[in-house]
Amino acid sequence: MKQQPEIKVCKLSCHFLRYSLIWPDENEEFNPSKRFYIKQLLFIVFFAIPNWLVLFSHLLLSLQEGTVDVSEDFAIFTAFFSYVGMMTMYVVKQKELASLLLDMSDFRTFSKPPLFDTMNKKLGYFVTFIFYYAVNATLIYNGVKIINIPKCRRERKIGEVCGTLTPVWTPFDTDHWLTLVLVMLYIFGFYVTVDRGIMFVALQSFEIACNIKLRIDQLNSMLLSCFEGNFEADRKRLNRCIQYHNLIISYSERVNGCFINEMFTFLATGGIIFGCLENQILKQLDLGAMLHIAGWIESVFLACLSGQIMIDASTSIAEAAYNSRWYDADPNLRKELILMIMRSQKPLFLETGPFNVLSFSLFVSIMKLSYSILAVLR
Repeated sequence: MKQQPEIKVCKLSCHFLRYSLIWPDENEEFNPSKRFYIKQLLFIVFFAIPNWLVLFSHLLLSLQEGTVDVSEDFAIFTAFFSYVGMMTMYVVKQKELASLLLDMSDFRTFSKPPLFDTMNKKLGYFVTFIFYYAVNATLIYNGVKIINIPKCRRERKIGEVCGTLTPVWTPFDTDHWLTLVLVMLYIFGFYVTVDRGIMFVALQSFEIACNIKLRIDQLNSMLLSCFEGNFEADRKRLNRCIQYHNLIISYSERVNGCFINEMFTFLATGGIIFGCLENQILKQLDLGAMLHIAGWIESVFLACLSGQIMIDASTSIAEAAYNSRWYDADPNLRKELILMIMRSQKPLFLETGPFNVLSFSLFVSIMKLSYSILAVLR
């Protein structure tokens, strides 16, 4: 029996994404069955659409009433489209991403980077921490709402459901304990599924960027020891460096193909969500809102950090090539090295569509946008 190829990059995050229904079972990662796509469709029909309807109903009635704070409504309403949009686009690109992760786990042509196991072990710990943070933060968020049920029932003005994870309105009475518990579990189940999904999509871009950086560091070491004064041996080593560089560039291009649409959706909504949650926190110092915004800031920062890692690491190739013993090389090899240096001066990056590229400067721009939205809401 032919052994199933194994993904070694992002292995744990892929495992956790199965809980969010956007990564197939291990035996069909590279060729998902129809059952995988049917699950997505059923999830949207029976969970996403009903949750959107009760959330939209609450927002609409709150706006009509005029005195109800809708900061949380707008934040979750915006996040809802980010959740569903990102998860849908991720599923569409899943096969391409699985192929990329498999190729990045193949060390037959070029050896495994020296720190590969250490780095991915640390990333595994971080992935596990993020998973439990997402679950526990959602539990605490919902727990705060449950504790505030008596206060909610005294102050409610539009007959909303008290105790649910998100503000919702239903056309039927939910004050009976059994009905309320069922509604709470239904809404909690949906959001705990999608919350983890969106965090892990951002986290995967960070994991991939770290693994590409490992390969760039390995390439830099190869360049530093490339020239020893023997023309034939130097040519072979330089050709191998050029091949490795081209492979790394192809990884970068494929990552962009897999994540560009998800990152555009993610970042287009991030500033709006930040501003709404900041306004909610300033009005009532809500613990749930603080946990919510912390999760979003962490996700957006990780995405921007991924792009910054790619930019910084890729431009270091030119420096490594210049620091090699090129002065001992044949003039023809020097010309090839110059071309490699010129290509290295164009950084690798993660695109976000109209938002340009992921970087620290983009993160600062998003935070500034959130402040502008907060100022409007205040």
